[in-house]
Amino acid sequence: MNKMDPAATFSDERHAVVAEFPCTQTQLRCWFLDQLSPGNPALNVAVRWEIRGTFKIASIEAAFRQIIDRHEILRTRFMDVSGRPIQQVVDKVDFKMSVIDLRNVPADQRDERIQSISRETACAPFDLRVPGLFRVTFLMVENERGFILITAHQTCFDGWSIRVLGREVGEVASAIDANRNPSLPELPLQYGDFALWQDEYRRSYGFEAEKTYWRRQLADAPYFEVPPDRPRGHTKTSRGEILSAAMPLEFGERIDQAARAHQVSLFSYGAAVISAALGRLTGERQILFGTQIAGRDEVDLENLIGVFINNLVLRFDVADDLSFAEHIRRASDTVAAALNHQKMPFNNLVELINPARDASRNPLISINFNQQKAFLENARYGEFELISAPSQSPGVVYDLNFIMIGRPNGWRMSVEYNTDLFDAGTAQELLRLWQDTYEHALTDPTAKLGLPSVPTRRRVSNELTSGPTQLEKILAEHPWVAEAVAIGADTSATGRPYGFVVPSPTLAHPVEVLPERLMEFLSTRIEAKDMPDGISVLLALPRTAAGGIDRQVLKVPSSLQAKERPVVAPTPAGKRPATDKERQLAEIWADVLGVDKVEGSDDFFALGGHSLLALRMLSAMREAFGVTPDLALLFRAPTLTAFSREAFGEELPAPASPEPAPMKRSAYWETSLYREGNSAYTLYTLNHPFLYYRMANELAEGTSVVNLHMFGAEIDDELRDLPMEQIVADAIAAMDLRPDSGPVAVVGLCVNGILAIELARQLRRLGHRIQFVGVIDSWAPGYFRSLPRLRQLRWTMEKRAKRLAYFTGKLIGGRMSLIDYLKEFNATLKLLGAKGTPSEEERQNELVTDLLVEASRRYRPRPITGEDVLLFRSQANHKRAKKLLFGWRGFIRDDTPVFDLNGWHEDSLSSAGISKLSSILSRRLNVGG
Repeated sequence: MNKMDPAATFSDERHAVVAEFPCTQTQLRCWFLDQLSPGNPALNVAVRWEIRGTFKIASIEAAFRQIIDRHEILRTRFMDVSGRPIQQVVDKVDFKMSVIDLRNVPADQRDERIQSISRETACAPFDLRVPGLFRVTFLMVENERGFILITAHQTCFDGWSIRVLGREVGEVASAIDANRNPSLPELPLQYGDFALWQDEYRRSYGFEAEKTYWRRQLADAPYFEVPPDRPRGHTKTSRGEILSAAMPLEFGERIDQAARAHQVSLFSYGAAVISAALGRLTGERQILFGTQIAGRDEVDLENLIGVFINNLVLRFDVADDLSFAEHIRRASDTVAAALNHQKMPFNNLVELINPARDASRNPLISINFNQQKAFLENARYGEFELISAPSQSPGVVYDLNFIMIGRPNGWRMSVEYNTDLFDAGTAQELLRLWQDTYEHALTDPTAKLGLPSVPTRRRVSNELTSGPTQLEKILAEHPWVAEAVAIGADTSATGRPYGFVVPSPTLAHPVEVLPERLMEFLSTRIEAKDMPDGISVLLALPRTAAGGIDRQVLKVPSSLQAKERPVVAPTPAGKRPATDKERQLAEIWADVLGVDKVEGSDDFFALGGHSLLALRMLSAMREAFGVTPDLALLFRAPTLTAFSREAFGEELPAPASPEPAPMKRSAYWETSLYREGNSAYTLYTLNHPFLYYRMANELAEGTSVVNLHMFGAEIDDELRDLPMEQIVADAIAAMDLRPDSGPVAVVGLCVNGILAIELARQLRRLGHRIQFVGVIDSWAPGYFRSLPRLRQLRWTMEKRAKRLAYFTGKLIGGRMSLIDYLKEFNATLKLLGAKGTPSEEERQNELVTDLLVEASRRYRPRPITGEDVLLFRSQANHKRAKKLLFGWRGFIRDDTPVFDLNGWHEDSLSSAGISKLSSILSRRLNVGG
């Protein structure tokens, strides 16, 4: 629970800070949400453009570089200073556009690959401490067609920014192609100027007037939500999907005409329809949902990239006796009043209203509605055109988000939903209800709102709401679980159920983490009272003679039977803090909250606490005690005594965790430290522990070098059956990386190169920074077997001839012994007799290689778009390998460099090749720079 705050010591000497500004209120909220869940993909903005015509990838990349230089917000990072985040602008960022060529991918597989890469890039996390919270991937689909995938963090980008960025990319790239200067408007301001203005406005009289309106508007407002299909857990999740329907052009004409007839804006008309639909659905009269406004009411802000949007809370009174026409008029008045008071930042609105905090819900609103024309305007620039395309959803912020996007080919209605709360069938019903309500409003605006409710069967099901049956059902839904069984509370001394699971064969994580991850998963799906005492992992469930599960054999581990779960006794009202640390903490709370004293039973939020004050309080804790608890802890334990006990672990012995059945996993990986450096970087080499030792000594000073190997592993059938993803996950467990570990580089030879690429992909998904992936003589899995048989035979014979010539030359030149020479050829191995008996090291290396080769044959690689991949070619491969990128085209960037090394395969790590390899890697590690 307690941990040092990595932000307190994080620094990056590669970037010179040229300006500092306070954060805007939207940035503060994003920072706060990121602190609750670091790297939360729901805070990413994902954009996809289609590009058609004659274009140059180099010009497009150069255009992005110019735009990053032009807009300071794209060179910004966020640092914690005494509990308050600030934004820092740096002089430059190292931007590089990833390029993936999909032209050789079969046409029937191309769309799936595009979607897969789009999801991967959209969900990859950002570290807010690293400047340049913006990345771009270019997918080359045809010679004159491609996709540009953009992912930016919400701290620096909003919907309007898409329009600005599209115009500037098109103009700059076409200007480069035409050898002319781009025509772009001057920027009189930068985003930091807006941050300063907002900071000043919050101290003005106008801001006080905003407060008066919103206090009155949201006084006694209920928390409106649509009852979910499944019980809400006690922590909020961001897993989501989008269901959409393309509307005909006629629909757009009808709603335009209706809005004009009612003399309201198109948005007000849409807000009236969705509020009426939600009223019909829930039977509630008070309907509240959020929406976003552009926040660019000054002309000088129109051409800036940045986050200017603000959340507005709209409150509607949906009365049955109103007609649609009357409701539309009232809805328009509600929207107009909110727009007149739009300068109240949502973050400050939450502080003002100070609702009861619930870690499983958004404050004030659970539902969102947006209706707008597509931000990117389809337009032609020189010889190419940019076209808006539907993008991926990195994650959901709201329980439900109703979205209408207008494009030249018509409106698109979408329901984005949290998949931990709602089923796809429910989203389909909601979309149908929304469309149906539009039809009623358009067809007969004089009809009353009190239409019959649409049956939706979405109320939380009474079936399987508690107990072991529900537990089994939910555990079995998790992708890491093959089978699940729960035993009842009557078998446990604590009165709670207990779970047993068999892991899925495709599990790509160490099995030791499975119980903890499943408990976290359950906490988002069931209430605290229904949580099990624990979960054990079994290789297989016990069976009866008839083949059924033998539940009688399953027993709660004795360590849990011995004692009951510790319970925090509630603090009596008015009781003074009980321990020295609690008394110190009470003083911190009083100072941060601006109150005279804090009692043990006092609630942080009830005393006026909010997100920014919470960050200040945690910063003060770090200075006073050297620890910073997770921010989410304050939501779970908001009173002083409860928070203190959880934060410091006082009087709370940790509950005994269940011991999973013994399974051999990450123990078969070992690490050997070759060299400990003093820079932030660590280079991991994979297997071949003796080959890389020389390279470690030749690398420039500063970098730590570690070998990750299976040299001591006992290779058995269990290991041979593991998929490549699991082998890599176990390797990551052996690396024992911390959240604040510095950038990592990985190098692998031959099949270990495949291992290195999958290792980088998984590390990146876990939030670690990858400096580069070095891959030596490693062909993409399945590429060689996909070639025509005649070509396979020709390449094989060619390689054998080259091999014979290479090693014969070494023998004649006295650079290898006859015994070692004969070992290089299968035909001569049997002539060696006793002299040829392989060493233990050679035998183990062969076993490990065979295991990895078999795993690679079952492995389907996935694109990695965020890392620099370096390919190396030894003399064992023909020069054609350069052009073919060793078969990795479509999985890595099209401009991935390929370097030549001297030596034959492994020989390249023990001859002159190792010096060249070390030199290249040293430059890429930026040691000393």
